[in-house]
This record gives sequence, C-alpha cells and structure tokens, in this order.
Amino acid sequence: MAGAGAHAPAPGGGLNPVAAAVSRPYTVAVAVILTVLFSLLAAQRIPIQLKPTVDTPQINVVTTYRGAGAIEVEDQITRELEDVLQTVEGLVEMTSESLTGRSNITLEFEPGTNTRLALIDVINKLSRVPSLPEEADEPRVDVASSDESQPVMWVAVEGGYGANRIRRVVEDEVEPRIERIPGVSSLLKVGGSEREVKVLIDPQKLIAHGVDLDALSSAIRRGNLNVRGGTVETDSRQLVVRTVGKPEVVAELREIVVKQTPGGRVRLGDVADVLDDYAETTSFVSVSGRQGVALGIRRQVGANVVQLIRQVDAALDELNSSFERRGLKISLKPVYRETTYIDAALTFVTNNLLVGAALAVVVLLLFLRSPRSVAVVSLAIPISMVGVFLVLAGAGRSLNVISLAGIAFASGMAVDNAIVVLENIFRHLEMGKGRLQAAIDGGLEMWGGVLASTLTTIAVFVPIILQQDEASQLFRDMALTISSVVALSLLVALSVVPVLASLLFREAPSGAVSGAEEPGGEAALGPLGRAYDRFCALLARPGGAPAKLGFTLLIVALSLASLRLAPSAEYLPTGNRNLILFFAAPIAGTRPEATRENFKPLEEWLLSKDEVDRTFCVIADRFNGGGAVLREELATGPGLDAFHKRMFGPTSQMAGFRYVVPVRASLFQDPGKQFEVELSGPDFDVLESASAQLQQRVGGVPGVQFVRSSLVTGNPELVVELDEAKAKEVGLDVAYVGQVVEMVVAGRRLSTLTDGGREVDVNVLASQDTISSAEALKALRFLTRDGREVALASVAEVKQTTGPESVRHLERERNVLLTVNILPDAPLEAVVEQVERDVLVPMSAELGGAYRLSVGGSADKLRTTIEALTSGFWLSVLIVYLLLVSLFRSWVTPGVILVTVPLALTGGLIGIRIAHTLSGGQAAFDVIAMLGFVILAGLVVNNAILIVHQANNFEEEGIDPRRALAESARSRLRPILMSVVTTVAGMLPLAIGGGAGAELYQGLGAIIVGGLVVSTVFTLFLVPVLLSLGHDLRGLVGEAPPTEPAPEPEPA
Repeated sequence: MAGAGAHAPAPGGGLNPVAAAVSRPYTVAVAVILTVLFSLLAAQRIPIQLKPTVDTPQINVVTTYRGAGAIEVEDQITRELEDVLQTVEGLVEMTSESLTGRSNITLEFEPGTNTRLALIDVINKLSRVPSLPEEADEPRVDVASSDESQPVMWVAVEGGYGANRIRRVVEDEVEPRIERIPGVSSLLKVGGSEREVKVLIDPQKLIAHGVDLDALSSAIRRGNLNVRGGTVETDSRQLVVRTVGKPEVVAELREIVVKQTPGGRVRLGDVADVLDDYAETTSFVSVSGRQGVALGIRRQVGANVVQLIRQVDAALDELNSSFERRGLKISLKPVYRETTYIDAALTFVTNNLLVGAALAVVVLLLFLRSPRSVAVVSLAIPISMVGVFLVLAGAGRSLNVISLAGIAFASGMAVDNAIVVLENIFRHLEMGKGRLQAAIDGGLEMWGGVLASTLTTIAVFVPIILQQDEASQLFRDMALTISSVVALSLLVALSVVPVLASLLFREAPSGAVSGAEEPGGEAALGPLGRAYDRFCALLARPGGAPAKLGFTLLIVALSLASLRLAPSAEYLPTGNRNLILFFAAPIAGTRPEATRENFKPLEEWLLSKDEVDRTFCVIADRFNGGGAVLREELATGPGLDAFHKRMFGPTSQMAGFRYVVPVRASLFQDPGKQFEVELSGPDFDVLESASAQLQQRVGGVPGVQFVRSSLVTGNPELVVELDEAKAKEVGLDVAYVGQVVEMVVAGRRLSTLTDGGREVDVNVLASQDTISSAEALKALRFLTRDGREVALASVAEVKQTTGPESVRHLERERNVLLTVNILPDAPLEAVVEQVERDVLVPMSAELGGAYRLSVGGSADKLRTTIEALTSGFWLSVLIVYLLLVSLFRSWVTPGVILVTVPLALTGGLIGIRIAHTLSGGQAAFDVIAMLGFVILAGLVVNNAILIVHQANNFEEEGIDPRRALAESARSRLRPILMSVVTTVAGMLPLAIGGGAGAELYQGLGAIIVGGLVVSTVFTLFLVPVLLSLGHDLRGLVGEAPPTEPAPEPEPA
C-alpha cells in the first residue's frame, strides 16, 4: 500500500495530495505526532499574561524646577522644551502639563515606532535648548510603554516602624532582590520619604559671619567632590590619581569651610545645622487602615507574568524569613496579583473550550450516528488546536484571554473541513467505489471547496493583522489563532481524514457504508430533509422568476430593517476585574497629611462592609485615591456593579475634596466608562470661564455622572515681585533674589554624599521656624554678593495670591481637559453624540474660531476603531470576492455567494440585541464584539461556496444546470447543518457563560452565533434561488458561458 497511487495525478494535472496522504499513512501519522510534540514543547515557552501586548510608544520628558509656580514653569521650562521637541520625527501628539515645581511633557508616537531611535532624536533635540534656569534640573527622559506602566503585583510593606524607616529597608534590601528577578522592569515605591541630608541655614548666623548664599553654595559643591587628578606611570602599570573630597559621613560635611576670615575659618556647622534626615513626606499609603509602604512591580514587555509573580512570591518568602531571623519587625504581604484574574480568566476560557469541543462532538454523534465517523472528524479538533501553540510561539505572541478565546471560538470551526470531506467520501462509497478510491476521489473532489472556504476565512483577518491601532492589536491574537486553527484543519481534512476513512470504513456486502449509518440528507434529517428535498425539486423546474425575485427582495428588505437593531456602541469592555477604584481631587492647597486624614471616613466605611476583603488608600504626587477588593465569591459582574453604585453615596459627601469618583477598574489601559472633552485656545482667562460653562453644560447631559476639569485655580501662592530699580542700587538681580527665596523656602539640592554605597542628596534650606508666614518672608535679611545686608521687603514686594494648580498644553497651545464619567448603564456612543450635538457645537459657535472643542479619549478611540473596522470589513469582502473570482473563474457567481454577508450582518445584529437585552447590558456592543462582523464575512460564505462548488462539479459531469443546482443543494444540506451546528456549539459556552473575562466574549459570541444561524437558514434557500433565477434570466443579466470548463483548482 506504500506505493500505490502515491503520485496519482489530480484532475487538471499536478500532484494529488490526497492520494499521496492515503498511500503513506505512516508518514501522515508521524507528521501528526511531530506536530503535536513540537506544539506542546512550544506551549511551555509561550509567555502567559492577562491581555495581548499593545504597542503604544511614548516618551516622557520630566524637568524639576523646585519652588516655581505653574505659570513660571510653563514660561521658563515647558515652552522652551516644546519649541525644540515639536520637530521630533514620527511624533503624533505632544501634550504637556506645567505644575508647581515640575514640567511634564508627553510625546506619543505611532505604534511600531522604534523607540530607541526616537529616544536618540529627543535627546539630540533637548541638547539644542538655548538655556534653562540655573535652578532647574536637567530634563529626565523616559521611554514608556502601556504594558510596562501598570504594576502586575502590589506588595504592602508593614512593620513596627515609621514609613520612612520602612522605605529605607525597602531601598536597601527588598528593591535589589526583586529587581534581580528575570522579567521585572522596575519598581514603583509609594509611601515614606527618601533619606536626605538637610543643611538648615540660620540667616542671622550667615550675616554675623559675613557669608552670602553664593559663597555657601560654592563651598558645599567644592568640598563635596572627588576631583580627577590625571594619571601616573609606574614601572608596571598606570595609576589614576584623584583628589578625594567627598565626605562619607554627615560629620565631615559639617567641617566644610565656607569662608576664610582673618579670625579663622568659618565652617558649615557654624552657620547651619546639618542633619541626617528624610525628605518631606509627600506620599502616604495605607492598606486596610494600616500605614506603611507599597511596592508596585512592573514587568518587562513579553515577560511571563505567571512565572514572574511566582518568583516574586518566593523572593518575598525569603525576605520575610530573613527579617524574622534578625528580629526586624517588617513584613511583606502581597495585596494584589494580576495572576489571580489571569488564572480565573484562563480557567474560564479553558473550561468553556472543553465544553464547546465536547458539544461539537455530541452534535457530530447525533448527525453521524457512528462512533468511528465521530472519531475521524473529532480528531481535527485537538490536532488543529494544539498546532496553534507552535504558530503563537513562532510569531512571538503570548497566551492570554484573547488568544485563548480565539482557540475556543475556533474549536467548532476545526471540524468544518473534515465534515465536508468525510461526507463526500461517504457519497463516493455509496457510488460503489472501493474504500481507497473513495477516500482519494472524495477528498480531491472537495479540494477546491474546502480550499476556497479556508482562504476566505483567513483572508478577512488580513486587514486586522496589518492595522496598528489599539483595538487591532488586541484583535491580532484572535485573528492569528482562528486563522491557524482553520488552516491546520484544512491540512487535517485533506490528509488525516482520508487516511482514517480508508483504514476504518469498510464496504458492507450490500454496498452500504460500514461505519456510517444512512448518510443521505432525507433519511438522516427526517421531515426537515424531506421538506428541503421538495424545495430543491422546485428549483429543478424552469420558470417562477417573479416569485424568486420577490423572495429575494423580501430578504433584502428584512436585512435593511435589521440595521435599527444595533445597540449604542461602547469602546472596550470593562471586564469583571475584582477591583473598584476611587479617584479624588483635594481642595487646592491641601497638604498631603490633611488629605490622608480626610480619606479616613471613606476607608472606615469600606472596611465596615461585609463584601470588602481589603482596601488601600494612596496619597501621592500624581495620584490621590484608592480602591477596594471584594471577597472572591462576590466578585461577579453584577456584584461589582452593585457595590460600585453603593459607593456613590459616601464619596459624594467627603469633606476636603473637590470630588471623589468611584470607577470599576478596567482590564485595559482605558480607564473605564469615560471620555474626554478638549478645549484649546490662546487666552487663559477665556479658557477658565469657558471651561466652567462647559463643565456645567456637559454635566447636565443625561447619562453623565461627573465631569472633572484639569484647570484648577485657587492654589495659594506667595509671589515675590522684585523692584529692579531698588535692587540695582544694592547690586542685586532677579536671579540672585530668586536663589535666596528658593533656598530658604523650598530648599535647594546642591550636592550628594556617599554613605554605605548609596548616594544621598544634600538639601540646603531654612528651618520652618524661620519662614513660617508671608510676614516672616518679608522680614528675611540676607547678604548681597558684595557683603551688604538687606531685607527682602526693601527690594521686593511679597504678596499672597492664587494661581492654577497646573497649566496643560496640547500641541503647544493652552488646553483644558474635561474628563466625563458616565453612568454604568449609559451607552458611551449615545452620550458622546448628545454632548457633541447639544453642547460642543453651540459652544464652538459662541467662542469663535480661535478656540477649538473636540472629544477625545475613549470617544475618539471608539470613532477611530469603528472607522478602521468598517474599512477593514469592506476590504475583507473585496479580498474574499477576488479570491472567489479566481477560484470560480466568474465575476457573477462570487457576487451571488457574497449575498450571504448582509444576511450574516442581520443575524449578528439580532444576536447582539437579544444578548444585550437578556444580560442586562453585560453583553455590550463594543469594538471586540464588532470584530464578529469581520469574522462572519469569512465564515458565512463557506456554505454558499459548498453549494456552488458542488453544482459546478455536477455540471462538469454532464448534468443539466438546474438539476445540478438542486442536487448540489440537497447533497450539501447535511454537511452544512453539521458544520454550522458544531461551530455554534463550540462558541455557545463562551457566548452565554459567566466568569472572569466573560464580558470580553459575550458580545462577540452573540454576533457570530446569531450571524451563523440566520445566514445559514437564508443561505440554504436564497443562494439556490438566486442561482436558479440566474438560469432563468441568463440571456438578460447573466454572463456568457466560459469557453472552457473551469478545472478543479490545482493543489499548492
């Protein structure tokens, strides 16, 4: 058997792949075993993470300018940097925020941008900045990625010490140990303060010793350096010479000489107190009411999250044991692991994948009624799905909830090609052929049909794979897995299925097939089969064109009417992640210590609730808020929604805050159900008044929960206005007076010292008792550079005023950002449309052309993604059409096949409407669900392809075209129903199931299931009717018959 028919020619010439497979069963078996073996090995190397890697490259430029107000930072830092950074190559958008003491500039680039080259370009541009204030630090440039920015694990560090002491232990022992773990990118520390050496100057002592601040600063810098001294050659080696002047201990710093006088040396300790202390605490953390330090662990892009967290847990156990042995009262407790959700989500998908595959096998058994037949077809499921791991590893992708969902959705599709081939092998066995010849002829005859259906299914994903927007990057893993499963199922159908059929099925003495019982459509399907046979008999008769045309128009009208069923669109699903956050904005000027106290009532309320397992509260430079984690058994979608709504009460009545907003944490970078409104223009006063009106009007739109503005005024400031004429009289300038004020009020970091191998900042400032009020600042006395004593009030006016907390820019223009939170049950698309229509359009007309209003954030991404999906959908349809033209050698027949696409849209809209209604909105019409329409474009044409392809085969055998069409529809009924029902059975558990990540799949599953069911029902009738109508009207609207018969597509 090894050589017979190995090189049997395929019709139309070329090598016969089915015959080659049937003649080499051992080769096929070895190929399958090797595929499974290598796939299982590859699966161990695939990183496991929650969601696919999304490339959103950005570069942050942060510049510190201590003591400067937001307006001053904007003028002297931000604008200078923006002028040179605007020309960075590949820049998509530049935004900035100028705050008290700091400038933040964010540069966003196109996905796929080489961030290393972009970083070099940014650094080169920054080197061209003319000058920055002397007191400003050098700009710090960081490359950011969405996948690196969010910690995958949080650890609470608690103990019997203050937060500063705990933080020091973290920096000395915990941080170095964790950062050595492979896959850890960086650590985020919140709570406590870093160690610093404070030089508390006494203005009166400085005057008494005749030391001005310039001389003091120079002395500290000069005495705290390791000076390079060159090299000395010896007989055998070269020695580096350096002058050591960097003090190792604080005591040595006190001995630095700041001035040489006839009476002796004036040392730093004579005019200032030098203390080994901590910087001012600006961040606080509490976990379930206990103060401490929080440690966020960020991962590197592509790191295996499950393996990383397992190694971090082991490191924490080692550190805890070490602390306990040494009697150190510090403990490290993980309070959040991303793997908790990953494990639950992957378990949910895996279980539903197995249930879906089992349902598909049950459906096959009901149709085939033969264990052997079911075994042959069912083998396509594990072989095709296991092979996906090899593809994922080769493509450098990860195993996540999206890629696993693709495998689960494809579990039913994996048997489609096998069903078609096996059904056709049965037909040839019924014709009296031997089992080998039936396997070869039955497989080869369907080569064109299964190849066309496979190519169309894969082709629809090409636009998704090529697009780079955020949603397409999320879809890419699903596109890759479904395409891989379908492609592998084609190979299985044309190799494994014919081989097994030739080995397992034998001819019975009567000529019936042994191993499959009554494969005919009418006998197997009972009344349904007989009714469809009568319909096919009508098709074989000429005439009836008006009725056929009327039936077609009715279907078209129903399809158009179904467009009204689409629910309002959302962007990305929230997911039922067990975390409810709250964001807060303290009243302008509130100190961090006061904010910590103001949070306590909410923290106590949360801890008093039985549903809550633990809480956390964070007060930091860029974040004020916290969150609650519910008990595991209550962390369902409805449970999280209910508790989220309960939090509106206590958060709306909190003293000391402008607002506190609770939100459900999203699986994605998207912050949840909110969008943004941008207001840009030149005049700050106009922006202030217009943003207040805009905030009020948007807040009145139905469905809007809360509106937050980035423009916050009322931040208390002390402004020192120099009288330049008086200053010149005593030899002062703006720079020197500014240096004096900065040093005594905010402090100035002049140097570092080394202690225990760590660099410690040296901060020079006045004690709080010296400058405790505006009056004390006015009374400040200091020496000029030439030694004259002056009072600040004699050369400057000190007044208390208010200013903005921050000034935002969008593309170098002043900008106000409104963040609009909408109610959980309010549709994003509908709310955005009403805001644009009722608020933005009228206000744009009122403000004039110099001011611009636009929506951004999730609303802008939703619009962009819908446009991308729409264009991708039509491009997919065009690709499918061109493939079908090539396969069928006709421009008209593919058009008939593509009629199934609008039928699928109808079914998809019906499916999502039903699911959305029954689930109470849980099955959302989001962009992941919209992907279902693209998938349907490649799936639903398969049934029509089978009918048309088989009709062409019958015509080539000399059968009359009308009868060929009727016989084709009749013979394809059972395989079409089998493939559709198994596909639906494979998807149904994910479409209706509940669990971690269920919201990701419910809408998508509902659209695909609805589209398949509705399109199949109508395809079985409409496509034959259209083809029959074409025969009736061939002389008027049909194309001329081809001059040569269309041969079977040659195997690749």
